[in-house]
Amino acid sequence: MIKAYNIYKSKKLIKISLEYTEKKIISSIRITGDFFLYPEETLDQIEASLICTEMDRNSIKETIEKCLSHSEAFGFDSESLTDAIIGCLNSDGNGNEQKTK
Repeated sequence: MIKAYNIYKSKKLIKISLEYTEKKIISSIRITGDFFLYPEETLDQIEASLICTEMDRNSIKETIEKCLSHSEAFGFDSESLTDAIIGCLNSDGNGNEQKTK
């Protein structure tokens, strides 16, 4: 398992902590930040729906959009949440962007 962490600034702050396999399949994810979702249970639904999802921009965004279809999000949208999650692929596990040589 690969652990990753990312802090992403959208309209509000989004913090992502996740684990994924070497095949880039999400095995666990925690989404926090200073955003709002109504109903609040939507966040649990998003996290649960992302388990076993490939770390691929289109797959993640599609899953998020399905979960947000009957909800109201304040401080982020499906695009920014997707960017926050994909940003974990470029992090060093501590929220810092990896530098390539």
